[in-house]
Amino acid sequence: MISIPGMEAIVLLVLLTLCMLLHLNRTGLVTAYIFTYRWGLLFGEQYFSAGDMRFYHVFLTSYIVFGILVLTLVLVAMMMATRSGSDDCSGRQE
Repeated sequence: MISIPGMEAIVLLVLLTLCMLLHLNRTGLVTAYIFTYRWGLLFGEQYFSAGDMRFYHVFLTSYIVFGILVLTLVLVAMMMATRSGSDDCSGRQE
């Protein structure tokens, strides 16, 4: 059974609501990514730590490497979009 910490879910909902109200689309996406990344790690620890520890170490290493890779690509894309003058994800300029 997958369980998400209740307080973290409430904090995520509050942060995403603030991001939507303030039109901070990219910040909301990164915030959601960080929370879901942590919840995936919690699930992986519950699922893989019960079995062979070698699988757990492979999971943990690959999870961290791919998570950092995705976060790096997202931040680079956000910086490139900011430099081009686009202010939101739709690509329209005002």
